[in-house]
Amino acid sequence: YNTLRLDRIQAYIDSGKLDHKGVIDAAALVAAGVIRRPLDGVRLVLGPAEFKAKKVTFNVTHASKGVMAAIEALGGKIDMPKAEEPKADA
Repeated sequence: YNTLRLDRIQAYIDSGKLDHKGVIDAAALVAAGVIRRPLDGVRLVLGPAEFKAKKVTFNVTHASKGVMAAIEALGGKIDMPKAEEPKADA
């Protein structure tokens, strides 16, 4: 996984390299140069600096409870795909 702090994403948004108006997912992060490869997905964690971009939509593999609270408090949302249920052998 690519583990990213919200303050690092905020720095890319502030510099104009990452557009916060669309959905921020692994492909958008690669295109902006935040990460090199998508690997198995993206995990978001809080950083030491404040995240202040409003109404940002993320599509990531995992986000900590603190990240979800911070994003939702600013009017944004986080979409995480559901883990696939293990298939029972017949």
